[in-house]
Amino acid sequence: MPSFGISSFGATSFGGDPSPSLLLSIDAEVTTLAQHLIARGSTDGTCLRGTEFSVGRGGFDPFDFAAAVPVNPDSQQLDDEIFRDVIDQWEQPNDRAIAFHCILEKSEANETLGEIAIYAEIHNSPIPGEDGTFVLFAAGHFPMIAKNDSMRYGLRIVVQA
Repeated sequence: MPSFGISSFGATSFGGDPSPSLLLSIDAEVTTLAQHLIARGSTDGTCLRGTEFSVGRGGFDPFDFAAAVPVNPDSQQLDDEIFRDVIDQWEQPNDRAIAFHCILEKSEANETLGEIAIYAEIHNSPIPGEDGTFVLFAAGHFPMIAKNDSMRYGLRIVVQA
């Protein structure tokens, strides 16, 4: 379930005055494929490196904008991706989690949003042609938020092992 940090989430989503910036912390679920690759890496050295993020217009209940729908761990893409960029930075807050920090500038993804994904690049794979392939590593859904060109969003996507 997403947690909302320093924000005016309610005002932004439900018709109030939008804030000039918003910080969201979103818990994301590791995909089934990423879990398989991580487990495989303990025997053959395959590793994943988070490199890109994307946001989309899916992820929330269309009949209740304040509710997020569950993530499908078997998915390999967002329901309705509208923007993709490189991850700005990452941190490891503890030995079982990684947090990716992503910025949506004022000119980026100016629509209603409800989903985010982290894409990872495969490295050190013994399978020919697999190195350099991008896979959906983790995805998170959150209640609908509206973004326009007067807002800059900071997104912190937390993935637990």
